[in-house]
Amino acid sequence: MGEIIECMDTHLQRRVIIKRLQVGVEKRRLLDEQKALARLRSKHVVQLFDIIEIMDRGRREKAIVLEYIDGGNLEIDSFKPGRAYLNILWQIASGLRDIHAAGVIHRDIKPNNIRIDKEGVVKIIDFGLARARDDARTHGVIGTPVFMAPELWADLTVSFDQSIDVYAFGATALALLTGNAPRELILRPPQQVSPAFLHSLGLQSDLATVIHGCLSVDPVKRPTMFDVQARLARHLLENEHRALVVMGGQPHHLDRRNRKIVLNAGAVGSMAIEYDGFDFRVSSASGSVYLNNTVATAGSIVPGCCVITFGNGGGGRRFVTFDVSSPEVMP
Repeated sequence: MGEIIECMDTHLQRRVIIKRLQVGVEKRRLLDEQKALARLRSKHVVQLFDIIEIMDRGRREKAIVLEYIDGGNLEIDSFKPGRAYLNILWQIASGLRDIHAAGVIHRDIKPNNIRIDKEGVVKIIDFGLARARDDARTHGVIGTPVFMAPELWADLTVSFDQSIDVYAFGATALALLTGNAPRELILRPPQQVSPAFLHSLGLQSDLATVIHGCLSVDPVKRPTMFDVQARLARHLLENEHRALVVMGGQPHHLDRRNRKIVLNAGAVGSMAIEYDGFDFRVSSASGSVYLNNTVATAGSIVPGCCVITFGNGGGGRRFVTFDVSSPEVMP
């Protein structure tokens, strides 16, 4: 529907993209894209710089000036399960989370509409089908097969919500791993993909569960992109946390190399803490031990910036500081 022209902004000396509609395409497509991008400010979404008029086809027409992304689009069957794949999914999910937070539905998420720049940063592009959340209706079937949610295949006027982007995210996650889409996605309307297919791709159990949920045929059962992004971030940060425990002036460290410590306050109480790669958990506790005034029990997660108290009161109480250095996911 659109035509892309690579240009040089001679005022700011930067490369940009000018996008205009092909002749005969409904003008609303460009207006929808303008409205969607005007709402958005995200590291993982192409940026709108300006709206201009051009006349090189013998008539005055609107065009938009977009950020130039020096890189290439994501390709089908170009990844294998692993950290690099998880990072790409996390970046896509981060962009979609920001899109949905702005009240926008992209409506055409697929590898060809996701670009990765020379620094490895993922950008979601092409908002030509985007709609505001309060204007989410369509007449007829519009979109890209395989990435379209089942509810979009109805013959009548269709109302939809942001969960169609969640479905497309799940289909994109599969497409990045294999060029052979499961039969269920090819049917019209699509059916639920089997967990067996997801596991056949080598996906770890929790990630397979996330993608399976995104591909639910019931929109209500699909997770939000906020939840998906958080779960992917959790896996990217596996074994990256560090904790410092100071007791009696003596520091103790917990991380991937030193996964367990025992804190002993003598007759008052004792507690063992273990790092499982995701959380710091109490593996055993005896006597009077409290985490921020809550009784410590086996299985409890020790929160960051926590005060561990041994004893109920009086002069025998001992206080221990517990601090967690929380890492961040980077592109």
